[in-house]
Amino acid sequence: SQMVSYEVAMGPSLVGAFMVYGSPRLNDMVRWQNENSWGIFVQPVAFFLFFAAAIAEHKRIPFDAPEGESELVAGYFLEYSSMKFVMFMTGEYIEMAISSADSVTLFLGGWSLPFLHRDGITVSIGDAVLLKVALSHFAVTVLQALAFFGKVTAFTFWSIFIRWTVPRFRYDQIMAFGWRFLLPASIANLVATGLLI
Repeated sequence: SQMVSYEVAMGPSLVGAFMVYGSPRLNDMVRWQNENSWGIFVQPVAFFLFFAAAIAEHKRIPFDAPEGESELVAGYFLEYSSMKFVMFMTGEYIEMAISSADSVTLFLGGWSLPFLHRDGITVSIGDAVLLKVALSHFAVTVLQALAFFGKVTAFTFWSIFIRWTVPRFRYDQIMAFGWRFLLPASIANLVATGLLI
């Protein structure tokens, strides 16, 4: 029931972004953000809701009520030791990296960088070109890959930083956060996005 309380809100928070981008395809979303503006500026409420639901989906502090990993006995992990426990923890870190990659793709422009275009780096204000550096297709591709993995790494660190700083919520607080805040806010964002479009 804890997982359902924030997973339900994760879907409508993404639908608002899909409406703005005009497509549920990840490539189209990144291209739209590259041509217009990053999704965090266009859909800031959806970004916050998706980020909060993704942190909760990791089942790490502050949403680790089932595990209680900071306690002496680590919840249902008590029965596992050695490699089985490592596999569970590795799975959680992989989940964190994948949700960070999703967040970067949906709201932080994916592989795109400001001023980086297919032919190189072009810094311009209006018609005045301040800087133009021609780059090969391979160099642009490498820069885009580094940008994507750099954003994912920074976002993963931000998720871990929240885990380090925020105390654990009680079970009733987690449920209230999911059902009374995340879900109504995601539906309100969906309605507001529909009205604006």
